[in-house]
Amino acid sequence: MTNMHEFEQAISGLPAETSERFAEIPYAVKRSTREIRLRAGRPICIVTGQEDFFIDHKMTHTELFECFRSLCGYSVHSHAEEIRQGFVTIQGGHRAGLCGTAVYSRGEVSNMRNISSINLRIARQIKGSANELIRRLNGKMGGTLLVGAPASGKTTLLKDIVRQMPDHKITVVDSRGELAACVCGVPQNDVGNADVLDGWQKAEGMMLAIRSMAPDIIVCDEIGDRRDAQAVECCMNAGVKLIATAHAGSLEELTKRRHIMDILSLGAFENIVLLEGKNAPCKIHSICPVGELHA
Repeated sequence: MTNMHEFEQAISGLPAETSERFAEIPYAVKRSTREIRLRAGRPICIVTGQEDFFIDHKMTHTELFECFRSLCGYSVHSHAEEIRQGFVTIQGGHRAGLCGTAVYSRGEVSNMRNISSINLRIARQIKGSANELIRRLNGKMGGTLLVGAPASGKTTLLKDIVRQMPDHKITVVDSRGELAACVCGVPQNDVGNADVLDGWQKAEGMMLAIRSMAPDIIVCDEIGDRRDAQAVECCMNAGVKLIATAHAGSLEELTKRRHIMDILSLGAFENIVLLEGKNAPCKIHSICPVGELHA
């Protein structure tokens, strides 16, 4: 269930002309909103996890582009790296996924133009959401990989795990601003006593954390590429434990991700926590020791 403050905070990143259209939405819909989808030439769609709610107004290309500029704080160039990856993170950790036309440079995506749709995902901090997981792992959270499909609650759980570990030296590598949701360097979410590297790419952030912060545990979201594997190995060699997330709807799907399997083979993770899915966010489906996955 979304806190009303979180809903209002998310739509405050939109232009007044657009955000005002949400004024007459029923309270129950606002409370249960997970995503706000804005598409050129289509009505505004509010995704609740049960039944979608539509605002009878078709977004024009001009309105959509103004929403994009507003979400970037009218400083599009400062979000260039995020846009290249297909999203923009706004104050509060809310993330706007982007669709548009890819601009290539030297064989790689360098930018996006002609924005055609925006998916504004409402970030939530649900205190206590990690209670069951912490209990089942007897508080030994280092070496835990949270696995689930999109919207299964991985990031929500990760935030609450960090909050509940004040006695550990933790560094959070918050590459997308969704964990701590820093504004001017100050976390907007409750991350306990953790140190936060905001905006750093995961591999670079992990290396910096090892060099400068001497953490017991490094926390990061959505690992899975070759550079992440190299950084995880460095963490292992430095005696630093990891808590992270990865995208996969099942253990079978996880085993098909080559770089994830490379990371697991290093021994950096002890337990894989598979989540139920988007229909039951934050609910644990199963806990699998990594050794059993390789068996």
